[in-house]
Amino acid sequence: MATMLMSACADLATQHIQPLLNQPNISQYFIGVTVIAMVPEIPEIVNGIQFALQNNISLSLEVGSCIAVQVCMLQIPLLVLFNAICDVGFVLIFSDLHLWASIFSVIVVNYILMDGKSDYFQ
Repeated sequence: MATMLMSACADLATQHIQPLLNQPNISQYFIGVTVIAMVPEIPEIVNGIQFALQNNISLSLEVGSCIAVQVCMLQIPLLVLFNAICDVGFVLIFSDLHLWASIFSVIVVNYILMDGKSDYFQ
């Protein structure tokens, strides 16, 4: 049942993305990496929001960081490997600002989750 619902969600998402692809300033690869990659994580995102609304900020941050780790450690390398096998033009070239923002965000998340507990004051 859950597989059928996720399939329907992915089908709806891909059908409604077509008008976005007709605009000249949005690339197909950007949509594929960001929006389509988020479809399997929608239940986790909803759970993270619900935990935050229930004042369980520690669990909410843990769920959010797990989503980011899953995308960075699994989905992006698979896309790069697929591009190596079938050249589709997927290139991971980041500007200096994006690189330093990524490094800074890793340091901040590590600092927040370092002691194993978090609250609103950290």
